[in-house]
Amino acid sequence: MTARADIAILVPVKDLTRAKSRLSPLLSLEERRALAWLMLDGVLGAIAAAGSGCRRAVVTSYTPAIGRARELGFAVLEETQQVSESASVDAASAALQGQGVAGVLRVPLDLPLLVPGDLAPVLEAATAGPDGSAAAVLVPSRDRLGTNALYRSPPTLFPSQFGPDSLTLHERAARAATQGTATRSAGAVRVLPVPGFALDVDDAADVAELIRLAQPCPALAYLRSLDIATRLERIARAPA
Repeated sequence: MTARADIAILVPVKDLTRAKSRLSPLLSLEERRALAWLMLDGVLGAIAAAGSGCRRAVVTSYTPAIGRARELGFAVLEETQQVSESASVDAASAALQGQGVAGVLRVPLDLPLLVPGDLAPVLEAATAGPDGSAAAVLVPSRDRLGTNALYRSPPTLFPSQFGPDSLTLHERAARAATQGTATRSAGAVRVLPVPGFALDVDDAADVAELIRLAQPCPALAYLRSLDIATRLERIARAPA
């Protein structure tokens, strides 16, 4: 992997006391909070262990995440309020650009299967353009609707649009931002599937997929300790 100190890997962290409301039919508030923390800790750990040479940062107002991030050597961009993930990512990206960062890779906190090696192909794609860098790398979710990693160079190249159908929205914005730019080629915008980024856990279907894959990870072990398969069956049998 090419070490790039002018690239930052950014993790936005919401207030986990209200985490994963779409899992409320399956998990209690405390269970959702515990699951979200396990996934966050796994993602931060994978980034810290990747040895990429990139800067590492979180943007958050959540005190436990601030402490854990600093323990792992992340810079912390503290927020006074959280409007949306897109707003948090864009504000942090602009701040990092102001510090001399040439590109920012946003990684979400809820990737239970992310391992250090998953970062390498994304960073290699980001630095392998004809001028030494790509303008944008988009890593899709398993349904190819969401954007489970987003790299932009410069970091404010186009606005974030996380939410429904974000992959299409981000790709369209990236191509519009680079169209007609002499220093960018058609290959400057890349959609790159990476297995460890594919599954983000937001709802019961995502939990069922994690169980089906049966790839060992702390999130899976925790869910199994709750007898999650029985809960999933109960939901499946419930009247519509």
